[in-house]
Amino acid sequence: MTKLLLAAVAAAALAAPAGAAVMTLSGVTSNGPSDFTFTYQGTLGPDEGVRTGDRFIIYDFNGYIAGSIFTPSADVIGITELTSPSGLVTPGFNDDPNVVNLVFTYVGPDFRNTGGPFSPFDFDGLGARSTFVDKIADAFFTLTTKNNPDAHPGGSNTRIYTLGAVTVPVAPPVPEPATWAMMIGGFGLAGMALRRQRTTRATA
Repeated sequence: MTKLLLAAVAAAALAAPAGAAVMTLSGVTSNGPSDFTFTYQGTLGPDEGVRTGDRFIIYDFNGYIAGSIFTPSADVIGITELTSPSGLVTPGFNDDPNVVNLVFTYVGPDFRNTGGPFSPFDFDGLGARSTFVDKIADAFFTLTTKNNPDAHPGGSNTRIYTLGAVTVPVAPPVPEPATWAMMIGGFGLAGMALRRQRTTRATA
């Protein structure tokens, strides 16, 4: 399962334009039973900056604990939505209307939106808590701002949309009825074997 997940994320990353924004899971921390903090890192490509209203969406964050979304600064606001009509969804994924999306919106001053290209810029500290620790690949969407060339149509201060895949929490799989039957049968056989051992010892 882990190999399939990593392969899906790698394939989506290869499909993204060179230098585009990337969202990755940077860590999962346990806070106790059924309480796990998922922290994400983003990277702005050399041609990217942000302006007020630019945003990052992580789709279908399963097991979201109400009120737990967090951001690294007052320049980024975090909210949740059941659907994100203004966002695009990576091909091969969908926006489940029953599972919240994490939406991070930049509200600070213009940053790297002209004069590029620059070195890639990493930012950390976006995330939320989930009741689940199992993981699966799902979609992300970013809306950023191009920073070059200045004073040209399609250059600085035009929009950049990026789609990709990112790791999110998911509910553990529920065993099939046939699997439950096999498990129950196995427990029954184990119980009978234990009873026989006890009977044999008692009569010896």
